[in-house]
Amino acid sequence: MLRRRPAAPVRSRRVTAPLVGVVTGLALAVAGCAAVAEGPEDEPGATTSTAPADLPSEPAVTSYVAMGDSYTAAPLFPLDDDLVIDDCLRSSQNYPTLVADDLGIDVTDVSCSGASTVSIFGPQRFSTKTQPPQIDAVTPDVDLVTLGIGANDFTFFSKMIFDCLEVADRDVAGAPCREDNENAQGRDKLSRNLVKIRSNVERVVSAIAERAPEARIMLVGYPQIIPTEGTCRPRLPLAVGDYAYTRDLNLALADAVREGGTAAGAEYVDLVTASQGHDICAEDPWVAGIRGKDNRAAGLHPYPAEQEAVAQLVLDRL
Repeated sequence: MLRRRPAAPVRSRRVTAPLVGVVTGLALAVAGCAAVAEGPEDEPGATTSTAPADLPSEPAVTSYVAMGDSYTAAPLFPLDDDLVIDDCLRSSQNYPTLVADDLGIDVTDVSCSGASTVSIFGPQRFSTKTQPPQIDAVTPDVDLVTLGIGANDFTFFSKMIFDCLEVADRDVAGAPCREDNENAQGRDKLSRNLVKIRSNVERVVSAIAERAPEARIMLVGYPQIIPTEGTCRPRLPLAVGDYAYTRDLNLALADAVREGGTAAGAEYVDLVTASQGHDICAEDPWVAGIRGKDNRAAGLHPYPAEQEAVAQLVLDRL
């Protein structure tokens, strides 16, 4: 069961840096003021008292928008027989829903599988329908936005994982994907896009802050999905040497997203730290292997446990 921690002292913040971005977190004014009663100055026994219980407290969050890609939408978690999903493959129990349920409010969840930072500002088209720009959901009265974005920019995640899986059999004991992506100067071709991803995330957060100046923006990062050491080729059939390569790219992506979001003023929800011991190869993985799991997670996407953990991390900040 998700449980919300007592709220910290209220601080109202406003982002002034040029925001851009990936998403997650700005300023939200929470909380109620205590009434102060003072006794007469000439009365020695006079004391000052507060009576916050006598005053109605305003909800910390009343208007919540969730934005992001499939690590927010959480495809196939869960997929009951009576669950209707759209082309975004958005779960009815993803972390935005869990957060909103705990807070007792509704969430406008526009997260969508396959979304990139381009999908924040423009339509995302599918074979039968079109998802409007996610930024359209952000209005001036919104006081909480969560965002998870960046991995699909320049097809980074796909090249990091699926392209590497495709070449694994060429040299199972080696690192064929690393070799394919190394240019003549010894620099990695995929890594060069990380600077652009950082800038794109910063731009997204800035746009959110401009539309909802009083909103608290929480940028939810990506978990570490590749183990620090060891392999599990039945779940993730990379070449042995490419485990370290893809792990480094995974962590570099998380860093780029964090740097872009925080540069624009977002709060960062660190999933790399939280996911230690929960990589794809772990006994208690937060992300499914390449084959996925029926009605629980699409391949290489979050299990329910990961979404519950993210929801708790968000709630702990409120």
